[in-house]
Amino acid sequence: MVQNDLQGGQEMKVHCKSKDDDIGVHFLKHHERISWKFRPSFWGNTLFFCYFNWGQGFKHTDVYHQYRDEDAFTGCHHFCHWLVRETGPCLIMKNGLNCYRWTEDMLSPAFVGERL
Repeated sequence: MVQNDLQGGQEMKVHCKSKDDDIGVHFLKHHERISWKFRPSFWGNTLFFCYFNWGQGFKHTDVYHQYRDEDAFTGCHHFCHWLVRETGPCLIMKNGLNCYRWTEDMLSPAFVGERL
C-alpha cells in the first residue's frame, strides 16, 4: 500500500509495477492510498517499485522486495504500508516508522530513464 503523506495537501502522481504486473498510474490526493494484491514468487524474487511525482522531478523506491520484506524480524511480510513524504518514504512497522531519505542510491539503474 502506498499513501500520499505530502504536506500542504499536494496531489501526487504514482506509478507502481513489477516485472510482470503494472498497477497503473494513479493520482492521489492528500492521505489517499492505493493497494494491490499479489502472490510472492516461489523463487523469492518478487519486486514492486513505484515512481512518485509532485511539483518538480520524480522519486522512486522499491515498495516490496521479497528478500527484504519477508524477513521474520524486520520485514513487513505481505502487507507493506508506505507513507510518501517530501523527505522520503516511510514504512509503517509494528514498532513505529522506518523512514528513509530520497537519495540517488535508491534509484535502480535499470529504471532511471523511465518516466511516469
